[in-house]
Amino acid sequence: MIINKRFIAIDNVCAWPQIRKNRDEAIFMTGFNKPCHGKIEGDVDCWVSYDKGEFFTYTGTPVLHNPATNRMNHCSGFAHNGDFLVIVSGYTNRPKDKIYEGDEYYTKIFSKSKTLVPVIARSTDEGKTFSNSPLQFESNASIIPYGEIIKLDNNALMCSVYLVGTKETISFVKGDRQAGVLISYDDGLTWDDYYIIDEGLNETSIANLGEKLIAVSRTANNQHLVLYSSINNGKTWQYQQDISLLNQIPASITILKDKRVLITYGCRNNIKSISYRIGDQYAKNFEEPTVLQIIGTDSDMGYPSTIQLNDDTLVTAYYTSKDVNHDRYHVGIIKWSL
Repeated sequence: MIINKRFIAIDNVCAWPQIRKNRDEAIFMTGFNKPCHGKIEGDVDCWVSYDKGEFFTYTGTPVLHNPATNRMNHCSGFAHNGDFLVIVSGYTNRPKDKIYEGDEYYTKIFSKSKTLVPVIARSTDEGKTFSNSPLQFESNASIIPYGEIIKLDNNALMCSVYLVGTKETISFVKGDRQAGVLISYDDGLTWDDYYIIDEGLNETSIANLGEKLIAVSRTANNQHLVLYSSINNGKTWQYQQDISLLNQIPASITILKDKRVLITYGCRNNIKSISYRIGDQYAKNFEEPTVLQIIGTDSDMGYPSTIQLNDDTLVTAYYTSKDVNHDRYHVGIIKWSL
């Protein structure tokens, strides 16, 4: 592994960044635009890089929040026709700019919140403007999107979501987690079918290997990564293996040009870092973990997202509240190669 370049891409945001590459190798980044974990009003913004990840420019906001709410959790990807899609959920009862911490945040804000219906945002002009429509899938639980929107055959798309408790966030403490996938048969206009991956899971990354689909999920209770696969287009899923140790979450999946499977994830152990594992083209045999970037010991960090460019360069985005060189929330970019 060789580190080529490092950048601060977006300053003063938490983001939980997601990066996606379009047909022309422009890199689209989406993320929450405030320096906290969704504790105040804010939105998921879109930034685009036309120079292979060196500079990112704000282009637009997929879903604008209403007063006293935010839009924060999301999944993203490209439709078969090239449109950029973002599905964004959020929360009510959010102050405009005062960030409460600890018990005060839970008592005054989180315990009195509700989750919002996710909104499908679609851009035909490279992230500058977006049309919006509510997600049609109905559930008594909170529907929280995360990760990739991936392509299936016959103009179909798939995204991952997880369900928690009810729409009252006070029930999240007792609510069961369930990860699943939604499928669109009309290139992302409507999302009709929902299939369960498993209980006790939340944030999930998905990928299409051709002969099967894979999902790497964050467990809800003991916080590590587990791998599932499906050979029937996501209708049923089977557990395959554990991918990480405790407190090493969540993941993104990148299918490399040689068809191997790259999994990048945040390590929230004593020395916090961004790490990765590489598996074979069947996502069965994985190499030992490798540290890509050491962040520090007391940072809020993680949520890496990785793409591979046409020249084989890998671009990984991640967030941290600070590192040794920058004492503020930001999105970092690592350009590297294997």
